[in-house]
Amino acid sequence: MKITDAQLKQIYAHAKETYPHECCGFLLGSFDNGGLVRQVKPATNQNRDRTDRFDISAEEFAQTQFAADDAWLDIIGIYHSHPNWPPIPSHTDMENAWEDVYYLIASVHEGVPLNTNIWQLVDEGLRRFERVALEIVDESAL
Repeated sequence: MKITDAQLKQIYAHAKETYPHECCGFLLGSFDNGGLVRQVKPATNQNRDRTDRFDISAEEFAQTQFAADDAWLDIIGIYHSHPNWPPIPSHTDMENAWEDVYYLIASVHEGVPLNTNIWQLVDEGLRRFERVALEIVDESAL
């Protein structure tokens, strides 16, 4: 999946802002050529019970889908942070994941974003995530 440095920094800023709670948001773009992010849209984490969970409201999801449609974009992925935990999918992430969508997880330790991984559900066999290559591209590639 391809993303710009500025977009990744936007996700990191959101993760720092919400720490020690998880942040969440949308990756808008196209699925062409392994996925290209054109916009990052932060979402409001509706989960107030735990710091290690996120929940996006159906209303916000629908609003984002309509905005993406108007811009001729797709919701190609969801991003969220893992406060004080590695950027690997949790059991909860697995339970809530959809096929054909990219999942960007940013690990945040002591309020500082450290590393990021991209994941996608495997289409066949056992339900599991597969790591996807993350490519930082120049904005001119958009």
